[in-house]
Amino acid sequence: MSFWAIAIALLVLALVILLLPMLRQNREQVDDQRQQQNIQIAREQKRQLEAQLEAGEIDRAEFDSAYLDLQTALALELERDEDAAQKSRGRWMALVVSLAVPAASVILYLALGEYRVIGNPELASAAPTAQAASAPQMSFTEMETRIKERLRQNPEDVEGWFLLGRTYMAQQQFDEAVTAYRRSNELLPNEPGIMFALADALGMQNNGNLLGEPEELIQSGLKLAPQFPNGLWLAGMAAEQRQDNESAHRYWTQLLPLIADNPDSTREIRNLLHILEQNNPELASAAPAAPVSAGSASIRVSVDISAELRAKASAETTVFVYAKAMQGPPMPLAVRKIKLKDLPTSLELSDADAMMPALKLSSFDPVIVGARVSFSGNPVAQSGDFYTETESISSSNPPDQLSLTIDRVK
Repeated sequence: MSFWAIAIALLVLALVILLLPMLRQNREQVDDQRQQQNIQIAREQKRQLEAQLEAGEIDRAEFDSAYLDLQTALALELERDEDAAQKSRGRWMALVVSLAVPAASVILYLALGEYRVIGNPELASAAPTAQAASAPQMSFTEMETRIKERLRQNPEDVEGWFLLGRTYMAQQQFDEAVTAYRRSNELLPNEPGIMFALADALGMQNNGNLLGEPEELIQSGLKLAPQFPNGLWLAGMAAEQRQDNESAHRYWTQLLPLIADNPDSTREIRNLLHILEQNNPELASAAPAAPVSAGSASIRVSVDISAELRAKASAETTVFVYAKAMQGPPMPLAVRKIKLKDLPTSLELSDADAMMPALKLSSFDPVIVGARVSFSGNPVAQSGDFYTETESISSSNPPDQLSLTIDRVK
């Protein structure tokens, strides 16, 4: 009987812990919790994928495909509309939990627990170890459906078209990927990341041939972002197809320090360089291009907001402080999330705040540093947001303290 008494007491305690926050939790707290949980789950899944890759359980192509799945699912989860069915959620969930938790606890224990051990402790040593069931993952078809629904609601969503293109590429549907990337490129021309993605899709559509339009896009993108890793990779491939081994060697040599934190990609590029040097001994003795610094970078930023704009927003409104490449990918290289009530404040943007391991603050110079009050809580800028930006800040040699005052309306 003592076992059941303790179990019931713990169950009551668990209900108290669960119910009290639900009854008083507001919408923004729920949203923040959900976002943090999604990010934590994504990080854990990424660690599992990296462990499987290192152990040889999956190859690089399978890792890239699964990682794309993970990134896309997380992006959609963080950016989707979270307004529906929230107003009375707290009390209804409290009622559901108060009924469901005790019932589920008993049912699960009787179904999965070894209750006979209570009276027969010796059975504990013979109980088999259950294997953890793997969590279901979103399929490419489900991702495609969700992205298309998002585009039906907003046909001019550049990110939506770009994500759709990546989803098609992962499924090797190259014709559809080209169509999606072209639409993204039309909506946001002269964006290097989109240009390189379109070039890659065009090449794959043509059995890997990057000559012609794909190479033109690559070279145009490199003029805007000469240190973009994917651009240098593709430029080297195109040069090799033209049998311009010297240019291929130069592009891939420039790429190496930018991918120093990716052992597999580094190994592959070194192998390509080795093959080039074996077939062209003069390249081995050629002086390599000056490497891009791969060291860490950080920028100290103080952030405030004008009194006029502060009066127009709630103290709980989300503020993003970020750094992004002046010429490069559209997503931030480093980002920190705070609240309007925290201003004024000082903080540091560094490689530790990177959204993607391959795109770090130290990989791009110069950068744009900014701060934005986001009324939607969405990292993507929206009309009506308050913001400020300072251009041409050196990531390798930044000022001791950069001061930002949010005083503009998008």
